[in-house]
Amino acid sequence: MKQTLVKLCIMLFAVPVVLIGILSIIAPFPSSEPMPLRPPKPEPRDGYQLFYSFAQNGDVLKKSFYYVSTKRQVIYRYDADRYLELQGENCSGHIWFHDDKNNIHTLIQKRFYTAYDLPKYHYYNPGKQYIAIPTQNLTDFAMSVDGGRHFITARVSPMAAVPGDEVDFFIGVDDSPIEDIFFDPIKGDIPLTISGNTGYFVLKNGEVIFGASYRYNKIDYGLGLKEYPIYYPSAAFSDERIRDGSNFGAYDRLLDNQEYKNRVESMKHIQPEPYQGWDKIRCEVGAEK
Repeated sequence: MKQTLVKLCIMLFAVPVVLIGILSIIAPFPSSEPMPLRPPKPEPRDGYQLFYSFAQNGDVLKKSFYYVSTKRQVIYRYDADRYLELQGENCSGHIWFHDDKNNIHTLIQKRFYTAYDLPKYHYYNPGKQYIAIPTQNLTDFAMSVDGGRHFITARVSPMAAVPGDEVDFFIGVDDSPIEDIFFDPIKGDIPLTISGNTGYFVLKNGEVIFGASYRYNKIDYGLGLKEYPIYYPSAAFSDERIRDGSNFGAYDRLLDNQEYKNRVESMKHIQPEPYQGWDKIRCEVGAEK
């Protein structure tokens, strides 16, 4: 009788415990910790516009999005018809380029501007086809070569990206192209065209950062002709931070190009007046409507 009771106890208590242990290994019980939240889904919000982020290669990141207020304020005027609007609040958001005369209204979506990004130095852009919107830290900025219909993100060479407080003014002009020859170790002499749509950062010490879209006319390497918007220091730099990095690539040929030298030198003394537009970007927190 006693043995029967012991066997019964084992069957009623020990076996279930063992089975529970085995099942907990095969199919563990859910954790008592709260389940992680699911990522939010993009939904309309009153007074805000939904934007998706971009990857470095330009692809849209559908899982990365943010909202920008639909409020706007004019932050710069080129003339009576052309101006910039900042969409957002607290001087942060996206910039619109407007040309009312030609019915051009372009949202520069791939560049989000914060109050820190807006340049504090003097800014002039008398060019009609070349529109450049520089940043305070000189790392990159938006640039158009077709009168503001399309904008791309241009970059500044690390050797030329001086702090914004060293800049006296930026000026963007329409000028004639510069032609030269670039020597490629594989292809030999190759025609090089520097666009006449050009921007210049003139520093307080009188030195110049020259920038343009440039094209290797006969290089494709299977990729086709490409334009490379980039800014480099001019041959006149004396600052060793960037002087030593300026003599490389296609621009090495330009250092001996007299037309290039004359153009850079003239920018040091250029008088942007009479200029119909503003002389600085202006943004006031709370002025957006």
